[in-house]
Parts: sequence; structure tokens; C-alpha cells
Amino acid sequence: MQLSKIRIKNYRLLIDAELEVDPRTTLIVGRNNTAKTSCFSCIGNVLEGNSISFDDYPLLMREDFYNKFALFMEKKLSYEDLCKQIEVISIDFLVDYSLEDPNDNLGALSPFIIDVDVDTTTALIHAEYRLKTDEKTLRALLESSYYKDGAFSPNEEAHNVLADNFGNLFGLTVYAINPNDLEDKQVKSQKELHDLFPFHAIPAERVLGEDDTHNNSLSSLISNFFDMSEGDLDPDIAEEIKRLRAIVEKANNDVQKQSDEILSAVVNSSIGFGYPNIEELTLGVTTQLSIDDQIKNQTKLSYISGAANESLPSSHNGLGYKNLIKMEFLLAAFAKDIEKRGVACVPLLFIEEPESHMHPQMQTAFAAYLEKFLSTLSTVQIQTFLTSHSAHIANTMEFAKVRYAQKSNAGVIYKNLSTFAQANSDNVDFIRKYLTLTKCDLFFADKAIFVEGASERLLLPDMIGKCETGGVFGSCKYPLSAQYYALIEIGGAYAHKFIPLIEFLGVPCLILTDLDSVADRVSKGGKVVKKSVVVSQGETTSNETIKWWVRRNKDLPENDTSKIDLTEITSMTPDDKTRGKCHIEFQMAENGLCGHSLEEAIRNVNRKYYDLGDSISEEDLEFKGESKTDFALNLIYEYPDYCVPEYIKSGLIWLNNQRVLE
Repeated sequence: MQLSKIRIKNYRLLIDAELEVDPRTTLIVGRNNTAKTSCFSCIGNVLEGNSISFDDYPLLMREDFYNKFALFMEKKLSYEDLCKQIEVISIDFLVDYSLEDPNDNLGALSPFIIDVDVDTTTALIHAEYRLKTDEKTLRALLESSYYKDGAFSPNEEAHNVLADNFGNLFGLTVYAINPNDLEDKQVKSQKELHDLFPFHAIPAERVLGEDDTHNNSLSSLISNFFDMSEGDLDPDIAEEIKRLRAIVEKANNDVQKQSDEILSAVVNSSIGFGYPNIEELTLGVTTQLSIDDQIKNQTKLSYISGAANESLPSSHNGLGYKNLIKMEFLLAAFAKDIEKRGVACVPLLFIEEPESHMHPQMQTAFAAYLEKFLSTLSTVQIQTFLTSHSAHIANTMEFAKVRYAQKSNAGVIYKNLSTFAQANSDNVDFIRKYLTLTKCDLFFADKAIFVEGASERLLLPDMIGKCETGGVFGSCKYPLSAQYYALIEIGGAYAHKFIPLIEFLGVPCLILTDLDSVADRVSKGGKVVKKSVVVSQGETTSNETIKWWVRRNKDLPENDTSKIDLTEITSMTPDDKTRGKCHIEFQMAENGLCGHSLEEAIRNVNRKYYDLGDSISEEDLEFKGESKTDFALNLIYEYPDYCVPEYIKSGLIWLNNQRVLE
């Protein structure tokens, strides 16, 4: 059995968020402040039975919350209706047990299966923080805040009283619900829910030092070894642990006896006041020595050099290795606890930002081998939830395991990338391979810029800075340079393959590509071929992204092969260049001429730097250098006050003005 879906309502930014859960690993990615940690927090609070505070209640829901209580205190809303109408914090768990043998004992899931339909293979569990304070007590608590001299007169303290007492007013109730009849439900205990979903959370704020006894993972592991019964020990280490115990027990007895004798003699020899005398009482000393306590509490991790056979303290090792080692210890302890339960359950593991202090290769290795590592620890399948800001982890995971947290003014929703993959099977392989090869941070950006090649990638940050200092972006508080944009080099032949993904993620995206004008020419062999020509001689474009865009604007199928006239492209309006949250720009006419690549456009608007006069043709703009990268670097180094081509300015202004939240 496995958890297949979670639905959270009214918890912080999670107004109504549904998370589809992978059978093994679910990776939640997204920009900062998209409720990734809140998801773990909500689940953890419910499974632990913790109370919640008013800080957990959504800002969007508070005005309605206050109004409902005001109506209740004014006696315009009954207590029963108040309980029904208040939007409460809740979470649904959907458990799939379709793969279980009908004759198997479903263990901890059994209390939550209340339907009698043998064909039903899902269990629905609902937990909510409902109003638990009775009407009389509630009115007494709020009376002074809503009434003055017997008249209804709410004061500013009313909201504070509700907020301060929120955790006491609302308590957790757990229901088993018949998935075939949502009105059919039974109250269950929080312990039954906890037994079904044993969980362990590894937060991002991990204390990695071995000197802090409260966070000393190795000491905890050793202590567990001493406290476990022999039957619970891993067979691979059982004999070694028993041998260690025997040595410790013998050492304890020997040291105890000798220390008692020596210390008793020392104490008796030190007494000089005649009391107690030898005829009445002899002093003795008994010390409570425990070598196993020393091993438990004073064992610290060290690193031994294979060549010199010398050891160094844990503090001398890198934080990335410490992070990895600590997580391994914690995972091993959790897996061992699951094995000891001996009853069918659905273990949940939450790891927040595992990439802390890890270099990119280590992050990639962690993501690639996590599932294999967990399978070696436990025979029970553990469902793992990860949050990450690492492009290396996100791009290593399979698409089907990734959930993108998208934030809007209405709250956060989780988008399942496997849904995108199924709907875009023709190009998802290309996207996956590209992301794996380039490790781009598209999943974490507020906005995206797709560029043609290395020249654009090198020049764009500098051009954005020029637009800002030149006042192109106007007086906005946070210009594009202060926004988190992902700059992605993809080329005109492939940029359009990413547009469906951009539309799915809902990220504002600018595509800067080349006009790539071509015309029919007869080759030496007599065949008609498309040849790159200056724009004034061009008949169409060889740029696949521009052609894809025009076909979409004309509602033509993607495989349409009809010729697109170049004048159709160059006459596109700003509206024609915008589709939803995507905008495309390419070279346009400036100073009477139009280049068909970035380099030509730059030469056109910076003629003085390239010995080009006013009376030149488009042929004179042609870039004949061998390296476009050198061209870009020389431009920044030699001519720092160069002019930015107009088509790039237009695109950057559009992107700068796009709102991230809607």
C-alpha cells in the first residue's frame, strides 16, 4: 500500500493544494516562498497531533474568519452554522492498496477502511482542526471584546483574542471516509493516524558538528546499539556488538572493584577527626562507573588517513561530507525503527534541501542513489519527499517524480511534471536530456530568457544593466537586474520545444532569437537550396522557433510545410509576438538596415566602433569573425559604452514589466 495523494486546505499559502505522490520519491521544486517547507510542516503537525497557531492560518482567509465570529457574537449566526461555515485547516490522505493481496492483513490501514465494497482499493483519511470550544465557553471568552455596556461594539482587541487563543479553540479531529460516499465517515484517533504514517523529518537546518551532544548522530547511533535487544540488531553487525558489550561489561566490573578498594582506603586514611572510629563504622566509597556511558556519550566521528594511519577530528572534514554522513545515520535509524514495528504501515520520510554544503557532483550522486540506499536499509518501502533549490538534484530526478510549486495570488498549487510529460511525449525526451546536460535552474526562476547562443548568454547580463542605468525600465522598484531570471542558451532551432513546458510552469519567458533570413538559390549541382542572405534579399527564415510561432498564430499544425514569407515575420506587431506569458523578439530595422543575427545588429547600431559609415549596405554588416564569443568579449572590453540593439531592449522591457503573481 502507498500514499497516492495529499490535499491540504487553508494552511499558510496552501489554500487548496493537491500533491500527487510518487510511490517512491516525490521532489518538490519551485521558487523561494512557494510553501515547500509549509507542506512538510502541515503533514508533520497532523501526524504528530500538534496544535497550530494563528500564524498558520492563511492571510487570504482571515477577513472572512473575523466576520464569521463577529456574526456569531452578534447572534446572527448560530454556533452550529459557525462550525460549518468557518474555513478550517485540513488535510486529506488518499492511500492506494490495489497492489495488496485481498487476503493480506492491511495492518495500520485497517481502521480507515470503512466501505464494504470489495472492489474499492483506496482509503480516504481526512484530518481537520475543527472548532472544539463549546458555545458557552466561546461566548464567555469573546464577550468583553465584542460587547460594551451590553451593546454589540467590537473593539480592536477582538482579533487579538481570536489569534491568541486559536490553538485552544481549534483541535484536531481525524476521520475515515468512505471514498464511495463522502458523507459516510467515522471518527478515528490521532494515534491510529500516527501508526499508519510513521514519519521522520530531516530539516534544512541540520547541525553538522560532532561536538554538540544534542546533535551528535554517531553518539546516538552507538547508544541505540547498546540499548537494542540482540534480536533487533542487524545480523551484519550483531556479533561485533555482542563482543563489544562483553568487553565493556568485563571492564566495568574490573574497574568498579579496583576503584572502590583504592578510593575507600584513600578516604579512611584522610579522616583525622576521630569519627567514625574503627569500632563503630568504616567508611567505604562506591563509584558508579559505566564505560558503556562513556562510549555512548564520548564517541565522536573522526577521519583516518589511509596512508599515514593518523586520525583527524570531524571538524577538519568538509561540511558536505558531514551533511551526507549525518543524513545516512538518520536514515538508518528511521529504517530500523520501521523494521521493528512489524505491522503494515506507510512510512514517510521528509528531507528538506539535502543539497546543503554539497558540491554539484555530490548532489547529483545523492539524487541518483537515494532510492537504492533506502532499499538496502529496509524491506519496507519508504515513500520519500524532498524539497530542493538545486538544479543538479532536480535535473537528476525523473520527470515523473518532480512536482513544481507554483505561487499565485490565490495560493500555491503543485503541478505534476508527469502530467506534462504525458501531454508532450514528442519533445519531453529532448527537454529532459537538455536539463540533465546543462543543469539549468528553470524550476527555481521567477522569469526565463531563452537566447540563441554564447554571444547572447555573455552579453545579456551586461545589456540588462545598461537598460537599467539608461532608464529603459522606467522607475519600477525592482528592475529586471534585481529579479531572479534564468538565462538559458538553447538556440533558435530548439527554443520552441521549451514553450509548452514554460506554459505549463506559468513562468514569464522571453525568447531572443535570430531572424536568419534565407532565400532560394541554385547550387552548383543545379538543385534549389535555401541560402543565408541579408534581410533585404530574404524570402523566408530558417529559424524553427520563429516558424513554429507564426504557425501557432495562424492556427496551422506544427508539421505544416507551407512557406512563411519573411515580410509576414518582420511586420509582426508586439501583440503578434506575445503568446500568454511568452514573448519572442528578433532583429528589426534600425538606421535604415536590418541585421539577421545578433552580431550584425550590434554592428549596425555601433557603426563607429567597426569603421562603418552612414552610407553602407546590409552586406557591410556581415560578421566575418571566426569566434562569436570573442566578438562578445571584445565588445564589453573595448567598447563598454556600446548601444544595445532595439529588439533586445523591446524584449527586456516586456519581461521587466511582467508580473510573477497573478
